Amino acid sequence: MMATSFESINIGDELPPLNKHIVHVEIMMYQAVTWDFTRVHYDREFVARTMGLPNVFVDGQMLGAYLSQALTQWLGLAGWPRKLRYRFRDFVYPGDTITCKGKVTAKYVKDGEKLVDCEMWMENQKGELMVAPATATVVFY
Repeated sequence: MMATSFESINIGDELPPLNKHIVHVEIMMYQAVTWDFTRVHYDREFVARTMGLPNVFVDGQMLGAYLSQALTQWLGLAGWPRKLRYRFRDFVYPGDTITCKGKVTAKYVKDGEKLVDCEMWMENQKGELMVAPATATVVFY
């Protein structure tokens, strides 16, 4: 459910999950937009030869963008993300489906701002944690 106001949020509320099916062309498009032409994100033979991995993998910034998208879709026009921190646990490859999840862990007013802290994480289609821990602070209007 979308957040409608600071007052409507409760500790323990879950953020709506955001699902993403990863495809190679979207990884390449993200790399082009961010001017990050590191070969590990587009050259499968290079990755196999130099790292022994089965395929190219998603850039960490792209995973952060997905977490941000999950936050902004939950917030709608009620607020905006202030801070996001996350840690990678494993590689995300083309063909994977990932789900961004989260829950509200704190709600408070500081210096006149209405703030909500969230714990977030990302799982693949096997239920394995790909990003965790992740934390976010959002500001409500």
